[in-house]
Amino acid sequence: MPNTLAPITLTDNISFATNIVIAVLLLVLFLTFKKSQHTDVFPISVTQELKGLGILTVVFAHFAYMKVTNPEFLFPLSIIAGVGVDLFLFMSGYGLTVGMLKKPMPTLDFYKRRVIKIFIPFWVALIIIFAADALFLGIFYPLPYMIQSVLGWFPTAIGFGDVNSPFWYITWMLMFYILFPLVFSVSKPWLSAIILAVIATIIGTSNPLDMGDNWLHRLHTVAFSMGIIAAWLLTESKDKENKLVKYLKEFRANSNISRYVIIVLMFAIVVYMSLHTTANHWPKLTAFLGKGFYVEQFTSIVIMLAFIVIFSLKKVDNKFLAIYGLYSFEVYLIHWPLMARYDIFFDYLPSWAAVVAWMVAFILVSMLLQKIVTPISSWVDKIAK
Repeated sequence: MPNTLAPITLTDNISFATNIVIAVLLLVLFLTFKKSQHTDVFPISVTQELKGLGILTVVFAHFAYMKVTNPEFLFPLSIIAGVGVDLFLFMSGYGLTVGMLKKPMPTLDFYKRRVIKIFIPFWVALIIIFAADALFLGIFYPLPYMIQSVLGWFPTAIGFGDVNSPFWYITWMLMFYILFPLVFSVSKPWLSAIILAVIATIIGTSNPLDMGDNWLHRLHTVAFSMGIIAAWLLTESKDKENKLVKYLKEFRANSNISRYVIIVLMFAIVVYMSLHTTANHWPKLTAFLGKGFYVEQFTSIVIMLAFIVIFSLKKVDNKFLAIYGLYSFEVYLIHWPLMARYDIFFDYLPSWAAVVAWMVAFILVSMLLQKIVTPISSWVDKIAK
């Protein structure tokens, strides 16, 4: 694989730059809050915000651990990328299950309607990246590598070697999407969740396909199944009252001290667990769970659940997170190639300004990508019907 580029070393004051980025982020978040209008337990607005949070954790980590050689840059924004990945998997499992419970689809129809919708923006982004690398950078990828990439097979995650290092997630996500309709049971979604978790854990820990960066996959084996369980518990039936949903709605509507106490407690868990994500911080837990990656997945899941509770109980919406959530898949598809191979901001701006500029650029490019993808998706939908 080509390896013509490499991480950069920051020369400005890293602590100052990090504090400026955090200050700008907090200001933007503060200015984009508005009173929530929904009364549901887990509405679309909350799922969008969680997706926005998820992609931001991933992007900040790629700035700190891949773009630059200074891992203290953007700390602590950069330390929970794994939580972002789990949030995406959770939301995928949740969304697919809600859809299947409301309107079950045969396996072939599921593939035509769901899997293809992932592939279309992925293919468009991939073709653009291949073409741009060849035209502007003179980087040409071997034909076998290009074919396996088009098929969604990314066994490695080489930062400046693979066409798009974060695409390891595409392979892992496709596994869940392909298996989901084969094992899903409308009457027993919980059983489907268990089956998928077992399969993912076996593949993730034994690495039967000899994936070079399998350590990434084995850190995220249960979040998708947890999304299935959540959808099963929270889906309301027309002919049967969901007592859990009723209770949660009433609790959220209540403004007494207990709701605020839970939010504060969950936030404390997020902070503490985020600063203690690796196995060496949890010797007793490591002794109980076994290998370190089980502990790291456990801490990531705990943080993810804490965020879900916070976002579900809060009575304000955030437009900034919602926008990033709306374009989260597009940002995921294009952010790393842009900052890795087509960076101009870090060359001419202070590092904090470069990050801010890229955060704006990611959304603008994602909007353009969605404009390209939308008519193609509509055309494919007509054919699929």
